[in-house]
Amino acid sequence: MKKTLWLIVAIMLLATFSDHPTIKPYKEQLYALFSESAGQASQVHGEQVLRTISARFAAFSGELGQKQQEELKRITSDKTELLAFYQAYCVEKQFNPLFFGHTQGRICDVIAEFERGMR
Repeated sequence: MKKTLWLIVAIMLLATFSDHPTIKPYKEQLYALFSESAGQASQVHGEQVLRTISARFAAFSGELGQKQQEELKRITSDKTELLAFYQAYCVEKQFNPLFFGHTQGRICDVIAEFERGMR
């Protein structure tokens, strides 16, 4: 309990004096380091989401025809392709000659579930 209290006090002191001229350069270096790490982490997250979506599509692609399976592989090959598909056929509700009705709804549901991780 004492360690937690001291940690809270140390964080509060650091926050209070973080604009002090002697501490500010170190704070900026730490901020740059965390920013760089966060950028790399979000890139990995996007790739992980793409793999997860591909696995979800594979679960029901056995019910689809060969051309439909090829199209699913094509749109999950790249994040920009997947987002373009989602925008055109799920958000704008354009007609897709390969996926329509229940199949398109399932695909859009899977992409919508993971959309936030793609951006």
